[in-house]
Amino acid sequence: MDREGAAKGEEARLHMQVVLMSTDHLDDAGSGLSFLKTLPEVDSRRIAVVGHSFGGQLTLLMAGQDSSLRAAVAFGPAANSWRRSPEFREVLVAAVRKASIPVMLIHAANDYDTTPGTALAAELDRLHKPYLLKIYPPFGKSASDGHNFLFSDVPRWETDVFKFLDDNIKD
Repeated sequence: MDREGAAKGEEARLHMQVVLMSTDHLDDAGSGLSFLKTLPEVDSRRIAVVGHSFGGQLTLLMAGQDSSLRAAVAFGPAANSWRRSPEFREVLVAAVRKASIPVMLIHAANDYDTTPGTALAAELDRLHKPYLLKIYPPFGKSASDGHNFLFSDVPRWETDVFKFLDDNIKD
């Protein structure tokens, strides 16, 4: 991505990120999920995906393509790229349109941008699909602190996320 940006500019860098997210990285995540489902100690009927930032975007793409999943939790998906890339917006909106599982979208109020969560939640609501949007109070002093609060303030989100997972994964 850095080479693409240096050679062709920021728009090309963002496009490369979308390409990688929706091909190589999504394929890798899907391969990991396929392997997980083969493990005897894993109940393949009760799997959720959870990701943060770029991983949150992959989580949404997986939610849009794998109906065997039971739930998806995305922390800060596209918070640093949503406004800069119409292509990101289109890809993620298309993914939630295809999703057949409950989706939880999470941001801290001082994340780089909470618009991805509110926009994707609005689309899920419009389509009458199950979702939960949580925008927590600001964490730390910067957008970076807010974006990464899941690592530094687990007690803030832990109960909500595990309740969402329990509500959607337990038989």
